[in-house]
Amino acid sequence: MTNFLNRARLSRTPLAGADPRDGLARCCSALALTMIATQVLGRLGEALLPAAFLPATGTLLTASACAAVALAALRLPDVQRLTQVFAFIALFCAALLLITTPGAAPVLRQALYQGTAFGAFLTALGLVRAPVRRSPLVARAAARLFAFPARRQGAAVLYGTQVLAVLFNLGTIGMMSDIARRQADTRDTGETPIDPDGLTLAAQRGAILATLWNPIGVGFAIVTSAIPGLEPGRFLLLSLACTTLLTGGVLLALPARRPAAGAGTAPPHGVIPNGAPGAEDRALEILVVAVLALIAATLLLHWLLSVSFIVAGCMVLPALALAWSRLDPAVRSEPGTRPSRALAEASAGMANEATIFLCATVIAAAVSLWLTRLGLGGLLQATAVPPLMMLLGAMLLLPLSAALMVPPSVVMVMAAQVLGAGALGADHPVALALALCLGWATAIAGSPLSAMTQLAARLLRVSPARLAFRVNRGFSLFCLGVGAVMVSLTYAFG
Repeated sequence: MTNFLNRARLSRTPLAGADPRDGLARCCSALALTMIATQVLGRLGEALLPAAFLPATGTLLTASACAAVALAALRLPDVQRLTQVFAFIALFCAALLLITTPGAAPVLRQALYQGTAFGAFLTALGLVRAPVRRSPLVARAAARLFAFPARRQGAAVLYGTQVLAVLFNLGTIGMMSDIARRQADTRDTGETPIDPDGLTLAAQRGAILATLWNPIGVGFAIVTSAIPGLEPGRFLLLSLACTTLLTGGVLLALPARRPAAGAGTAPPHGVIPNGAPGAEDRALEILVVAVLALIAATLLLHWLLSVSFIVAGCMVLPALALAWSRLDPAVRSEPGTRPSRALAEASAGMANEATIFLCATVIAAAVSLWLTRLGLGGLLQATAVPPLMMLLGAMLLLPLSAALMVPPSVVMVMAAQVLGAGALGADHPVALALALCLGWATAIAGSPLSAMTQLAARLLRVSPARLAFRVNRGFSLFCLGVGAVMVSLTYAFG
């Protein structure tokens, strides 16, 4: 998940907004470029070149990992305190593992490679988020959702936010809240009133539900990379179908707002700007086409080049960022569109998440090795515990850890790494991926530490704990209950 609050904090530091001539910013930009380029070239070499070239591809992946570690070290003073703690835990685990466990070096190397792939993907994702954040096209598309009749605005926001979140993620919540409050302030007397808090809550829930199916999201990247037998195309169709059903259930059982009696059909005042009739319609159409093209291109590269979904994303996302910054007149004139500055800003904005995932893969590798050394590795095998119980336990583990104030992303990565490499991931890859994504979405809703909860709580003027444990409690329990049925059916028929 992208951390909007942390990105906003980083953007106030000299490093995040530094001129490319600044030595540290240029160094971070060069490291980010090296990390992404060598990651892509190394993985392409593995997939396409003969076995004789494997040493060369290994060298490229090692160079990518070194760049990721160096970049994380440079960004460490600017990330959240909790992320710094996990960085030191990962360093301690790696050192202890190398000292006490024979043969640990190859396992740690693979964990670093995996964490580096996450870092490269997140940085590439940050490259897209910058031009999207500056573009008025996204705001116009979001405003179109408020042109629906009052009784259907909650549904429009809940579904529409999921599409917008593919490109804008956390920023969608704040943008929807701003538009809702502006529309509420400018509505004429006699028009159906807008509940901006209810629509803000709907936007948060839509962004959370998008994590279930968004193929350009972090959750999708985690499960497709950690579960070797998972086919991304098949999982995308299943997760999209499950999310559609779950969203419909949320609308029926847990409406985020209750329209006043006698809700009319008139669109909100001021949605369509004077002199630009249909501008929001065109913006929404363009955005939907861009999202579909992004997903199709990523899937196509994954199938044609036989590379992981993460690597395909690392190829497509920078191309989309470059095209957007060149084709959108409002973005083209921005100074941040220069490649060196864009890379520096992307690495700064995604530093918290990239560091978390890099550390989590190392910690997960250490935990797995220690469990095996203690003779507890059989607990991770599907033969030791009924597979369905393991799947439901994995789904429940994430919201439980979130309630204990453990960052959901850390537990998600560790659970995916440990379970995906075992018999459960080999025998039931789709069911495991669905269980983890459902658990992660529920954990995000129920965690006061998640960026989505913190941002929505600020917009709703409540504490993150109140939003997570009271306001979203029904939503989380509903998603867990329906999710358990979906995972069980997937296990039975998958």
